[in-house]
Amino acid sequence: MATFNVLLATELNDLNEGLESELLLRLEEACFERIPTLKYAWEIEVDAPDESDAKSDAVEKFVNVCRTYPFELKMLVHAGTGQILRRKKTFEP
Repeated sequence: MATFNVLLATELNDLNEGLESELLLRLEEACFERIPTLKYAWEIEVDAPDESDAKSDAVEKFVNVCRTYPFELKMLVHAGTGQILRRKKTFEP
C-alpha cells in the first residue's frame, strides 16, 4: 500500500462564523493540515492501494467531520496524476 498526499480545496458557503473556527479545529484534529496560503485548503496523507481510493478516503473523512454543521460544501480533490474530483454537498441542521 502506498501513501498519497491528497489536496482538498473547498468553499464553505452559509457556514455560521461562530461554527467556522470549531470546524477548522475539528479538521486539524482529524489530521488535515491547513495550507496557509489559501483560505480553505487542506492536505492529508492517506495510505491506499491507488490514487482513486486515496481521494475517496480523504473525501469520506472530510465529510464525516463536516456533516454535523449546517452549510454547503464545494470541494476539489486531487492526488498524484489522476483526475480531479469535484463534489458538492449540503449539510442540513
